[in-house]
Amino acid sequence: MSAAGAPVSGWRAETAGTVAALRLTARRVRLTVLAWTVPLWGLTAAAPSYGEVYPSLESRAALIEGMRASPGTRLLYGVLPLPGTVGQLTQWEIGTYLLVCAGLMSVLLTCRVLRADEERGLTETLRAAGAGRAVPFLAPMVIVCGAVGLLAAGVGGILSVLAGSVEELTSCGAWALAGSVAVTGWAFACLTALACQLARSAAGARTLALVALGTSFALRVAADETTAAWLRWVSPLAWRDLVQPYTHDRVAPVVLCAVVSLAVGAVAAVAYAGREHLGGYLPDLSASRRRWRVRGHAGLLTRLTVASAVGWAAAVAAVSALFGAMSGSITDLLEPGSPTAAYVDKMAAGSAVVQFMSLLTVFTVLLVVVAAVQRATSLAASERDGYTEAEAAAGVSRTGLFLTQAAAALGQGAVLLVLAGAVLAGVTSTQLTADHAVARAFVLTVSQLPGLVAAVGIALALVGLAPRRVALAWAVVSWSAFAQLMGGIVELPSWAQDLSVLGHQVDVVGRVSWTPVAVQAAVGVVGLLVGLAAYRRRDLGGAG
Repeated sequence: MSAAGAPVSGWRAETAGTVAALRLTARRVRLTVLAWTVPLWGLTAAAPSYGEVYPSLESRAALIEGMRASPGTRLLYGVLPLPGTVGQLTQWEIGTYLLVCAGLMSVLLTCRVLRADEERGLTETLRAAGAGRAVPFLAPMVIVCGAVGLLAAGVGGILSVLAGSVEELTSCGAWALAGSVAVTGWAFACLTALACQLARSAAGARTLALVALGTSFALRVAADETTAAWLRWVSPLAWRDLVQPYTHDRVAPVVLCAVVSLAVGAVAAVAYAGREHLGGYLPDLSASRRRWRVRGHAGLLTRLTVASAVGWAAAVAAVSALFGAMSGSITDLLEPGSPTAAYVDKMAAGSAVVQFMSLLTVFTVLLVVVAAVQRATSLAASERDGYTEAEAAAGVSRTGLFLTQAAAALGQGAVLLVLAGAVLAGVTSTQLTADHAVARAFVLTVSQLPGLVAAVGIALALVGLAPRRVALAWAVVSWSAFAQLMGGIVELPSWAQDLSVLGHQVDVVGRVSWTPVAVQAAVGVVGLLVGLAAYRRRDLGGAG
């Protein structure tokens, strides 16, 4: 009510309850945000390692030339700027990880708090509590953009501090890179918000947004490899190349890209205002005239997850093929005594082929682990959405529910591992055959199955013991990636690196140490049993 007793109208009515909604949303996603930002800040802190391995521009001249000439590295990271200072190397390699992860975090977080909450009935509850019409859109977007801003601020702050001790790092470059991370994350948050209005479900919106992320990567590659430099303006993952951190540190592209992101967000807001609750602008493809021939809970779960499994298989196969195609050019840079070999020695041990394949398989297995953990944690999401109670009421036992989901996660992960290893080995055979490269491509991938079992077991234990804290499973995955890819560079203790669920492999040559893989398998089995015992005893609805 206004001071005169008339009902509050207009913008005040539309945004009523925004502060309370912001607090609630922030509280719900705080652990997820920290699970993303803290490992990425740790990755950023590894920037001085370039200067430690290559103390001068002259010592890294061969590396710069090789990286600029390699099609594989150009495809992954873009074109390395000259002359190749520590700052330029940082924004080229570490910066690429930061941009992709910022985009991925924005996509997943926006789908969760914007469209998934609507499907779970939280939006209706919020409106029934007196929140204005705009609040279910405004509050999630502010929180997601704030999370991206927090990530970017940490990146800029860490690199600014490091600039005091590393001559080739500058404060201007630090904040230019931070600005690139911020606008990239904001762009994907706004694109995902638009996808949430177009699609008729959270899963559909997530698919559209991930397609946009992949398209952005493809456009960035096209801009690098063709004369169509204008493509960088339409690809958020290429906006960093317009800013040029640690080279020209341009501010104008940051401002323009932020305005573009805001414009996309405004379009999404208009679309939200005109959309029916739980509706979407795209045609409804959820119904089909084809009869589903399913038998039991396992058959239904298989039918419901086949589309996402095919999508993961396509992604894993594409990444494995890409890495296999890189094998012929990269290994030349790892010859004994080369500067690159000294750098990679910090991340992997063994011959050039072993080092190269070990690092590549960590990337591919990371993708597989993400798919498997997502499948395992979806049991908590089903419980939160009320599907578990309906299935239990229909006669499906808790043991059946839990074990079916565990089998789906482990089965999907095992199939994807075999697919990744087979594709990597097949493409590698056309590029490199020396030093058992083909056999190692397959075995070093598949032998990480115990690590996948450990990751799934930890996720299932959380589902049973603390379903509201199931996001901690992603902290395990994030730590594992950081420990394996950057642990040696930042000189983590060996025991800390061994805590990773990734990178414990069995080689095809030499003596094999079975202890790490046995421990990982045991962790996975114990996690599964603990999760099952807790899931059978606790009340349903604990994931809400």
